[in-house]
Amino acid sequence: MANLDRRAVGPRAVTEIVREYGITRDSFRALDVMEQLTDPDRKSYFVIPRTAGGDAVRRAVLLTYLLNAGTGYGRPGSGSDFPETPYGPAEMRRIVDRQRANRWSYAVVRGICNTGGCVATTPNGVLMVVGGNRIHGTFSHRGGTMWGDLFLVNSTVRVSDPAERMREIIESGRLGPGGPDLDTLLHHEEIHAQQWAALGAVQMPARYLAEEARVRIFGGVNSFEEAAGLSDGGYR
Repeated sequence: MANLDRRAVGPRAVTEIVREYGITRDSFRALDVMEQLTDPDRKSYFVIPRTAGGDAVRRAVLLTYLLNAGTGYGRPGSGSDFPETPYGPAEMRRIVDRQRANRWSYAVVRGICNTGGCVATTPNGVLMVVGGNRIHGTFSHRGGTMWGDLFLVNSTVRVSDPAERMREIIESGRLGPGGPDLDTLLHHEEIHAQQWAALGAVQMPARYLAEEARVRIFGGVNSFEEAAGLSDGGYR
C-alpha cells in the first residue's frame, strides 16, 4: 500500500488487477520466502530460490510488478527515450501475454540457480540474472543480453559471489559507473523481451545477429537496439 500511495496510483487500477487475476493478501506470501532487495528508490526485487519452478517464477514476477506500483521509468527530467508506461491492468495483461510467449525462458531458471547463478524479479516484469560459471558468461555480451524474459548481466571479471553482485547492482541502482540507471536499462531490456515474444526463440537471435552483421559491414544502427531505445540501452 505504501508504494501505491507514494506513486499516487488510483484504487481503480489496483482493483481491476486484483479482480482479473484473483490476487489476495495471501498471494503475496509467495514472496515472503524470497530475499527482498531494494534499490535507491525503495522499489523491491526478490531473489528466486533454487527450488522454484517456472510457474512459481512467473507468478513472482507478476507479484513484484503489482507490489511496486510502477517501474520508476520515464520520470520528468530523466531524459529517457520513451514516456512513462501507465501502471494498471492493461500493462499487467501485456506482461502476462509476453510471459506466455517467452515461457521457455522460465523453464531454465531452476537450472541457472542450481549451477551457481542468482536470479531476481524486477519491477519491470522481467528477470535479472547474474551468472555463476563460465557457461553462463558465454550467453552475455556488452552490458548484458536478453534471452526471452531473462536479462543476463555481463561482467568483465569473473564473479565469485553472484548473490552479492546482484545485491550491489540493485542497491546501487545501476550495473556500474557511467551507464544508465537500472530503471532505464531494464525498460530497454523489457522491450527486447517483447521482441523475443514477437519473433520466438529461433527467429529472434537469427534476425538480431543478421542485423549486427549488417551494421558491421555497412554501418548504421541495429534496428532492434534502436527500437528498444539507444540512450536507454547506453548506446549513445
